[in-house]
Amino acid sequence: MRASVIVPMAGEGTRFGAAYPKELHAVGPHRTVLHCCLEPLTALDLTGVRIVGVVGAGRARSMDVIGAELGGRGAEVVFTVQNPRRHGPGLGGAVRSGLPYCEGVTAVVLPDQIFTTEDPDDFAEAMDMARRHGRSALVHRTTDPEVLRADGAVALDRRTGLITACEEKPQRGLDRFDGLWVVPMVSPGHRELLATVASDPARVLCGAAYVEVGSYVNVTRPSDVWGLR
Repeated sequence: MRASVIVPMAGEGTRFGAAYPKELHAVGPHRTVLHCCLEPLTALDLTGVRIVGVVGAGRARSMDVIGAELGGRGAEVVFTVQNPRRHGPGLGGAVRSGLPYCEGVTAVVLPDQIFTTEDPDDFAEAMDMARRHGRSALVHRTTDPEVLRADGAVALDRRTGLITACEEKPQRGLDRFDGLWVVPMVSPGHRELLATVASDPARVLCGAAYVEVGSYVNVTRPSDVWGLR
């Protein structure tokens, strides 16, 4: 199965408050946040995967990590620069920057969201769901109101295995939601929807199949990774 993964790394990360990109924050010896975020991808047959890193200034070290961790395992790795005037700002602009280089099922893996899968095959399973049904996502189940207010909230139907509602950082009606989207994935016919995943995630994810991840941390402060290895 041919697939692509966009890794957006052009943000300034001003809230993190460090002189370096937050994906390069160390969580252990020779191990950064980015290493942790990429780890679930290493369970894939990477010889059939193209990694599209979307970068801005000062990302040479991040590019090296992707090349070593994924390119060294057989993935095809390409990089493109996000131009806010041409592609737009933020995550939407980053995804637009990467889409021309994508083929097959396309996923977006954020370099500041650390997650683990229950089964090594979960990522591949979600990709297969996107191939067969058009859209899918890895999700994290939670009802913590503070977490739901800070991330992309979803409502999960365990009977059907589908996402029934989705809202970016909802401040009201939190009892409607019981999870977060972590990695959205789409088939080629739905690829252009991916650029709206931050601004209007319901367009991408409502009705999508899902696979739950085992653990999840959205890294916004250095303290978020205390205790991780």
